[in-house]
Amino acid sequence: MTNETLTNAWFHRLKAATRMLIKLNGGIEACAELTSLSKSQIGRCNSDKDPDLLPTPSVIRLEAECGNPVVTRAMAELHGCQLVNPDEQGHDDRCLMRDNAEMQQRNSEFQSGLYSAAGDNVITPNEAMRSLRDLQSLKQKISDVETGLTDVIAKGGQRGDLKLVYGGEQ
Repeated sequence: MTNETLTNAWFHRLKAATRMLIKLNGGIEACAELTSLSKSQIGRCNSDKDPDLLPTPSVIRLEAECGNPVVTRAMAELHGCQLVNPDEQGHDDRCLMRDNAEMQQRNSEFQSGLYSAAGDNVITPNEAMRSLRDLQSLKQKISDVETGLTDVIAKGGQRGDLKLVYGGEQ
């Protein structure tokens, strides 16, 4: 991988995370009000074709507002790190089976979108961005499943809540 490729990958990963953060906070106008930046500056940060990125204080404010550190997570991943939410550690109401089902659903959505985009042997930048967003969603759910599995290991096992139902009776 060349330096230019790495730089492009880094930039597009942060751009995708920025777009997601803006979307999670209600769009360009809502983000402009929350950050005291102009709508045009937020719009440039939201555009795939513009090199502007959100200033760090604005990222912190928007992530706090929506409760999802999308850009911070992307920056950590670019360095090979992973964010851990201390509130989720030891979370007893986590359902590993539900998380797994959601992970499978997000995987299906990602693959379906990617196959659809590649159907004409050309993947446009918009199709790539959509696939990247689907992939980010899948990666988040994979992280949830991984956390659930490590919780099970830490607890020495876990009994599931699944019951066998026959003829409508338990």
